[in-house]
Amino acid sequence: ASAAGGKPVDGDDTEPWVSVDGVVFPRFFQTNRPMREHIECLKALEMRDDDVIVAAFPKCGTHWMWEIACMLMTGRAEYDTRTKDLAMLEATESRGRNKPPPPGDLQFSYRIRSKIKEKKVKILHVYRNPKDVVVSLYFHSRQNPTMTHITIDTMLDKYFFSQDPVNKNCTFFKYHKDVDAFFKANPDIPVFSTSFENMKEDLAGEVRRVAEFLGVSHTPEFCRQVADACGFDRLKEADKTKNQLLTAPPVQMFRKGEVGDWKNHLTEAQSKRIDDAMKQLEGCDYHFRYTL
Repeated sequence: ASAAGGKPVDGDDTEPWVSVDGVVFPRFFQTNRPMREHIECLKALEMRDDDVIVAAFPKCGTHWMWEIACMLMTGRAEYDTRTKDLAMLEATESRGRNKPPPPGDLQFSYRIRSKIKEKKVKILHVYRNPKDVVVSLYFHSRQNPTMTHITIDTMLDKYFFSQDPVNKNCTFFKYHKDVDAFFKANPDIPVFSTSFENMKEDLAGEVRRVAEFLGVSHTPEFCRQVADACGFDRLKEADKTKNQLLTAPPVQMFRKGEVGDWKNHLTEAQSKRIDDAMKQLEGCDYHFRYTL
């Protein structure tokens, strides 16, 4: 989404967002070169058969799934010393990909679909009910000193219902429709799709299923160890000690991790607005749950 009161402008360093070909990135993602140049390099990125992509709309469980995948792929129920940001190709240098990266390295939301189809790259896809997503986005965004004034209505207007020429391509509903269409159009691409709510309800079971999908052989005891290490409260505590990369104020990535917290924050009108918009996702293979 664009900053309040303005559209993201590629060449305007005063804006906290930068738009590249209709996709919006936080400006602090820029590292050693302009975002547009960086994205052009990523478009030429050579993907490998053993790459794994963690795909999710913001605040749907990306960090959570990433930690699980890292542990399963390394065979150690230990936290990666990097933050997830260090594995986000949008935010880090992509040169040197000819060298073997650490497991779980590839998290990339930009449009490299042809490379994904060519290599049949495995995708770990996580989704979450939109009411908890908007609440989580609201509290997450307010940690930014430039966004302390925002409201939940602001988040709905920008991330869910925007009609701005740029932002409307990045909304919750547009994202999920596009992802569903891509998966259905490419049934030969291996996809493991689950929900935040499923992970919350039966984390040990989801860990076992992810391990099977990735083709890594682990004992039931190890999978239980991973599930225990990746319990939400333990991840929240571990995240405080991780290395930071991005040149932005430190933020708390894990807040409550609850299902149904939206009931404490959304008005009846806001809740209904989302309910009405869910018609846009009719026919999509999602099973949204708002309580457990």
